[in-house]
Amino acid sequence: MPLGSTIAANDQIKAKVEAEDSVSILDFEKTRIAQRIEERVAAKKIANTGRNGQKSYEVKVTLTRYEKGSAFARAMLAGLGQIHIDAIVRVFDMPAKEEVCEFTIKKTFAWGGIYGASTSMEDIERTFADGIAATLTGQAEDAPKKEKT
Repeated sequence: MPLGSTIAANDQIKAKVEAEDSVSILDFEKTRIAQRIEERVAAKKIANTGRNGQKSYEVKVTLTRYEKGSAFARAMLAGLGQIHIDAIVRVFDMPAKEEVCEFTIKKTFAWGGIYGASTSMEDIERTFADGIAATLTGQAEDAPKKEKT
């Protein structure tokens, strides 16, 4: 985000996830990613106080790669069965729909063994959403952690 344009505590965002034609992803997965982005931005923007007024942003995420990989292959050897999520992120100041910024983000997971086998696409979606939120708010990314089920 341009300096001075980070998303502040009182700003609102709406995330929208789309995919290129070559990317295979279900609608509920796109909705889940959009919700995670909104949740992570909400958690991080709290630290950005001090600006008067409220702005609205649309965050348009276009997935260019979404590969779930193979948990079995990851269990066998690190580097096999990798998980990938790549996207182009465009941020618009609403309601004028003026583009504020555009950036790419790529997340890859390639660990092996039990850790590799037990890590899911949903786990990587969380770090993907956190990376987008960190960029939009200027706050640091959280260390990856495994969700308890």
